Amino acid sequence: MKYSEGSVTINVPASSKLTRKNDVFLNEHKKFDRDINIILLNSLGWKNKTYLDLMSASGIRALRIAKETKCFKKILMNDLKKTAFNNLKKNAEKNGVKAEFYNKDAHELLCTLDEGVDYVDVDPFGSSIYYVVEAVKKLSRGGILSITNTDTGALSGTFPKTCLRRYHSNSYLSEFYYESGIRILAKECINLASTYDVALVPVFAHATRHYFRIYFRKVKGAGKADALMKQINYVSYCKKCLDRVVGIKEVCNCNEKTILIGPLFTGNLFDKGLLDKMRKTGEYEDFFNKISEEAESVVPWFYTTNKLAKVYKITEPRMRDVNYPKSHINPKGFKTMKPVREVLESFKK
Repeated sequence: MKYSEGSVTINVPASSKLTRKNDVFLNEHKKFDRDINIILLNSLGWKNKTYLDLMSASGIRALRIAKETKCFKKILMNDLKKTAFNNLKKNAEKNGVKAEFYNKDAHELLCTLDEGVDYVDVDPFGSSIYYVVEAVKKLSRGGILSITNTDTGALSGTFPKTCLRRYHSNSYLSEFYYESGIRILAKECINLASTYDVALVPVFAHATRHYFRIYFRKVKGAGKADALMKQINYVSYCKKCLDRVVGIKEVCNCNEKTILIGPLFTGNLFDKGLLDKMRKTGEYEDFFNKISEEAESVVPWFYTTNKLAKVYKITEPRMRDVNYPKSHINPKGFKTMKPVREVLESFKK
């Protein structure tokens, strides 16, 4: 099967389903994710760096990055499956991309690679958390770690026991479950890196379709790690009145027992300077406008107009009449630290 995206055309074995059993994995639905990745890299202004695609699969991401950015002097591509490894080399040659190719287990490669890497991309089928420590150790100072997780059910509350076991946090199916999920993931990565006096500072993140994607910058120093960890907290959520606060509050003002979500990262997931450069490309304007609002508000949740209308038996407000920053995750979501009673009062004005 021939597939074209951006400036790259690749060949992959035809398959009707996206499963981990595929000899060569290609997710056509992640074109948006790869487009954003290209925009971010071109906004960094990097030159002569080293890029590692830890699980290259079809190679579409690494090949696009090689062709559509000027950041890297060296591209490293790896896949454990022999069929994918051979396919990678053919697709790279077909697209005129020079790279180093590895056919190794991801853990083995990270442990044996004899050079530092400026950018590590971890995009497995499932959770990236198993590779974070080794990736951080291999990452150069100031380098970027990008991770993708597809185990959104665990992180967002569908499988809370899995979340507690894997990420050491309580997840819950609130109306902002994807927001809390991506922040639980960020928290766990930050905690793992802090063991080595490294701050993994989030610079960009998005929750799209079935996956979470976070970009971190590696900053050395115990003080930097400590400052980042101070932004890890719980969200106390009331399923009855929908109020929520940062921190532990066992009983809501309505006398309902609250649900503790987290711990999770409550700080900014975005580097505003980098975000401004990404916006200037003019691509995905609506998406970046919402992200920019989120970066200014730094709210670790969102309300939704439909949930408020259902609980309080009111006419659902139109989103164009909602004067709060909008969420990129939910088209009915908006972000504010105001308690629910003040939010409802604002709808009456």
